[in-house]
Amino acid sequence: MSKANPAVIGGFVIGGLALIVIGLLVFGGANWFAQRNTYVAYFPGSVKGLRVGAPVDFRGVTIGRVTDIKVLFDPQEVSARIPVVMEFDPTQINVVGDEKIAPLQQDAERLIQAGFRAQLQSQSLLTGLLFVNLDFYPGAPVRLVGGREPYPEVPTIPSDLEQLQQSAGDIAVRLPQVVDRLEGVLTSIDAGLNENRADIRRIVGDVAAISTAIEEQMPEIGHILANAEDATGDVRRAAATFDQILQTNSDAIGALIDEWTVTASSVRRMADQLNATVAENREGLRDFTQTGLYEYTGLAQDAQRLVDQITRVAEELERDPARFFFGDRTQGVAAE
Repeated sequence: MSKANPAVIGGFVIGGLALIVIGLLVFGGANWFAQRNTYVAYFPGSVKGLRVGAPVDFRGVTIGRVTDIKVLFDPQEVSARIPVVMEFDPTQINVVGDEKIAPLQQDAERLIQAGFRAQLQSQSLLTGLLFVNLDFYPGAPVRLVGGREPYPEVPTIPSDLEQLQQSAGDIAVRLPQVVDRLEGVLTSIDAGLNENRADIRRIVGDVAAISTAIEEQMPEIGHILANAEDATGDVRRAAATFDQILQTNSDAIGALIDEWTVTASSVRRMADQLNATVAENREGLRDFTQTGLYEYTGLAQDAQRLVDQITRVAEELERDPARFFFGDRTQGVAAE
């Protein structure tokens, strides 16, 4: 039995390794030599569920991965920080109008002022794994720790769950005050009810009496409603009859309106003629009112006096005609 040649075995192993390296370079291994930018972020809460190799996304597009997670303990301040180191792949980001991607540290201030923040979000509710999401949150506070890591720092904001927990904590803190105020309001309401209990009972009694009276008067109310319905029907029928009369006599009504229009025009013309006549004789009327009317008044007074005298003579003649013609005979004959 012949022994295996060591040179052949060594060549086969070296050839296999060479094929593996070539395959890795062909199927993505070339990215190992690509330039990557490293950054660090300090998240305020727990990073449970975040693993090394977790994706770093920008609005759903993976642009990097988490390369390191560790705990930095400060014995003097008795505090701990958890830096999360991330690598960004610049080939995943294209800048409009610029062929080269500027590192974050060269434009960090402008990006931070625009709201560039990192936030932990859930990959799956079943697994509980987290990933780092990058986005712009205008108005969000700038939270920078300023650690000793030699990487530019990305500001962070609490996750949605942490914000919900913080809101719940704030509500829990304010809850006793709310309960105290609610108890005070309920106490005031109870005191008011106790003070006005008699009035409330009287009001309830009055309402019950009114309800009873209304129930007793329901037949009469029904009768009134029935009469009102009949009256409504009569009004509708009268309106229909009136409308029919108008439609039947529409021609006569139109002729009457035309006659009224003609009559109104005639009256208007007569008024215009009267105004013209008065305007033409305005001077004579004014002279008559100033002089002739005065003289006519005097003549009327003289005529009235003459009529009075004639009336008295007539009355005397009627009472004693002899006396009127022969004088007063009671005086007798004068002595010679």
